[in-house]
Amino acid sequence: MRIMTAMYTLRRGGAYNRFIMMLETFLERGCAVHCLSLTAIRIENPCFCNHILFYPFRNKENSMAKLTVLLFFPLWSVWIGWRHKIDLIIAFGSLYALLLSFSKWLLQKPMPTFIRGNFSFGLRMENSSTTSVLLNKMVEYYGLLFSDKIITNNSSARDEILKRLGKRKDIDVQVLYNNIPPMSIREKEDVLQTRDKYGIPGNAKVLVTAGILNRGKNIETIIACLKKIEVENLYFLIVGDGSTEVDFRHKDSLQRLARKLEVEKQVIFTGWLEKEDLWRIYLASDLFVLPSLSEGMPNAMLEALGTGLPCMGSNIAGIKDILQYEELMFDPQGEKVLTNKIQKFFTEKQFSDKVKRLCQARKEVFNFDWKEKVFEIVTSTPDNLNSAVIVDPKG
Repeated sequence: MRIMTAMYTLRRGGAYNRFIMMLETFLERGCAVHCLSLTAIRIENPCFCNHILFYPFRNKENSMAKLTVLLFFPLWSVWIGWRHKIDLIIAFGSLYALLLSFSKWLLQKPMPTFIRGNFSFGLRMENSSTTSVLLNKMVEYYGLLFSDKIITNNSSARDEILKRLGKRKDIDVQVLYNNIPPMSIREKEDVLQTRDKYGIPGNAKVLVTAGILNRGKNIETIIACLKKIEVENLYFLIVGDGSTEVDFRHKDSLQRLARKLEVEKQVIFTGWLEKEDLWRIYLASDLFVLPSLSEGMPNAMLEALGTGLPCMGSNIAGIKDILQYEELMFDPQGEKVLTNKIQKFFTEKQFSDKVKRLCQARKEVFNFDWKEKVFEIVTSTPDNLNSAVIVDPKG
């Protein structure tokens, strides 16, 4: 099978990690994968061909670079698809579905599309103009409309897609949850060493969160709660960094907030870490908390569950699919509820034991072979196109 896809540049974050996993899914099965991009995608596999669009300027993150992609990818993808006799086009996001739709139409090839969260929400968090948000919504809509199959990672996104497209098109929409990836986890004997590395006492209580530090992660809510939580020796580890200039400014604002509230000694910013270093921090922590305002399905939380770390998160789409139980969730804009839940976890053994038990149960749900499910869904032909299916991870 010969596949064509596109990703103009790779950044850090769960969605980009899943894109690489998607490429690996087909490469590991001997498929030829042709990927259009503006920057090199470093995959060492004889079946992988990275077609890099010539761009003479150094900065490949500005508006000019994005405009170049919008103008050239549609026609270029037709040439690549025709020249290499592509069998299948895969779009990783509604923007790429729109860009590749010209190839799909001319070459008459099927195109499944992966949807990994709400990009319009990200624009609103960056205070983008109303025009930009509306334009993005149009791109999302037409990208979905041109798709033959849509694979999303949470049930709320599925329902929203069916609501938006249901009157215009019979569409096969499937939900495939993210999984807990294979993890090489060290023993807990490293805990004291890890804590010492970040200046945390061995007997301290440790909260941790992880991800791209943008406004949508709502990390300021946890910082604001710290002084109100009546737990001695409480520390908060923030693993991750910004991805854009706007994100880096937001990180600076989080550091200023910690100083203003006089909790800067409790709040530790680690920056980006390699996976194994992140997992060591999880093993050395007591509770993972993710107060996001919007998520697709956070890989950081799934990895925390994978290490056996208890988790709490916002009662929103994506996180709700992971945690399910009321005891593990909270209103992301309710500081009081979050404060009380964290304090209760550290002071009431019966409650903390229940949280640990529920998290262990949720962990079992997400131990499955994601790549196998991706291959199965993408290559299958639905009998009923007007369908909405949630793929059972356990098969």
